[in-house]
Amino acid sequence: MSETIKITGFSDGHQFRNANRYIDTQKLFQELGLTNEVENRTPTVGVNVAHLARMDAVQGLNKDINGRDLSVTILGISTAEGPSDFQKLLKGLGASHISTTAIDISDGIFSEIAKTDLDEVTCLLKDARETGLPGSSQDFNLRDHIANCCPPEIDREINAEAVKILKPGGISIVNITSSDLLSNSQGREVVDFFQLRSTIGEEIIRALQTNIYDLKELAEAFPEVDVESLRGLILEIEPGGSFVVFGEDEQGHGEWFRSIDDHKKLWKKDRFEIVEIATREGKDSHSPPLECMRHNVVLKKKLSVDEK
Repeated sequence: MSETIKITGFSDGHQFRNANRYIDTQKLFQELGLTNEVENRTPTVGVNVAHLARMDAVQGLNKDINGRDLSVTILGISTAEGPSDFQKLLKGLGASHISTTAIDISDGIFSEIAKTDLDEVTCLLKDARETGLPGSSQDFNLRDHIANCCPPEIDREINAEAVKILKPGGISIVNITSSDLLSNSQGREVVDFFQLRSTIGEEIIRALQTNIYDLKELAEAFPEVDVESLRGLILEIEPGGSFVVFGEDEQGHGEWFRSIDDHKKLWKKDRFEIVEIATREGKDSHSPPLECMRHNVVLKKKLSVDEK
């Protein structure tokens, strides 16, 4: 029996979503489309889906999806429209019916999802590392910037769960912002790993790698730390380009960034085939804005030797 995972980072999520201006960006996108103004904000699922729809690998899914009933999991919800945006993409590729499981550690958005026009949908207050879904049961899963919303070790565990619940040959769609342009952000100080370690110590760095979601949690776990001095800095928490930035909202939610090469190594290790990566540059909704390298990624769960 596996050890029960404690759900950390639990809040209603509204402060984080407001700080990132998700609702404003979604409305602007619906009015203007993919303009520069929209691109230089933290993207919603709708924005990412619009980019996904242009990808050759996504268009090529039509022959496999057309006329089928699909089981789909969304790991982490950025806006109430997110599940319906993803369903629209899959229906546009010919899906007949979509059974969706939406998983988040915050239930504050679930009532909003219930008001949207969806096929069968189940919302679960779950840690995405342990969804409780049967192995090899899902045709698709979507992770919309979830890697940027949790410490790197948690994201690595979520990736393993994403592989586990997919059917052999199933598709995982990942949207991420990598760290490759982060150090170019104007008005931001970068603190490298070894400088940070000498300032706050090994134990706190390990907590930032594994289980601390925001400054409020950090202050509770380590009351001796001047957490406000860390807000807004680009903090390297793993050598080689793995960072956290604590934002402007009251709780000081963290956002995590790793290099695209780090993500590629993880996907390959966990038996994902990288089908296609589409990359674009932009800024985000923070003040001052962060320089972002965004990636839409189509992954396929590799068949085992017995399944080939």
